[in-house]
Amino acid sequence: MKPKYLLILIPALLFLGCHSSKNKKKSSDKKEVTHIQIPKSDTVYIDEKGMFGSYKGLEFNEQGDIAHQFSNKVANVVGTYLKAKYREGLYLKIDLKNTKINTKDLDQIDSVVYTIHMPFVRTEKCNAFTGVEHCGSWNDQPNYFLKRRLAEQIESLKKISIGKMETRYYKTKEKFKEYWIQFKHKDHQSDCK
Repeated sequence: MKPKYLLILIPALLFLGCHSSKNKKKSSDKKEVTHIQIPKSDTVYIDEKGMFGSYKGLEFNEQGDIAHQFSNKVANVVGTYLKAKYREGLYLKIDLKNTKINTKDLDQIDSVVYTIHMPFVRTEKCNAFTGVEHCGSWNDQPNYFLKRRLAEQIESLKKISIGKMETRYYKTKEKFKEYWIQFKHKDHQSDCK
């Protein structure tokens, strides 16, 4: 082979070799990024009309009743939202009567779908609520124990609330039981005694 052909052939091979390894690296990078993405198991949508939340995943893991912890997230999100709207002059409370809580495939073995829909109602300033809490049982705990926990929760909330609290009991067909409590948070509604 003549030297001038070698001068053309060698750079061409080097270029193709480098170019094809870059393509391989890009495709493996994509696989790696896709591999480390974790799907979100819960979703919460909230606006002045209400909140809708959904959890789909394991009922239990090494941390305990992970699905029931979704109630903690909902209480935190709703409480934060109600406080923010109150500061803005939009006075809301949860329509506990029309709140819907559902479970599907609750069997304490595998995964579950757990949904909460809480409509909000506009109200006068001192009829609004800025605090939200819950207590419940994921495993069909006897009502006696659940009522005792509710009484303890209400007693504890008296330290941070003013006025009368509203509570509502919910039970799904699959025997999930929970009380939701809304109250006037004294740090935000002290003028509404």
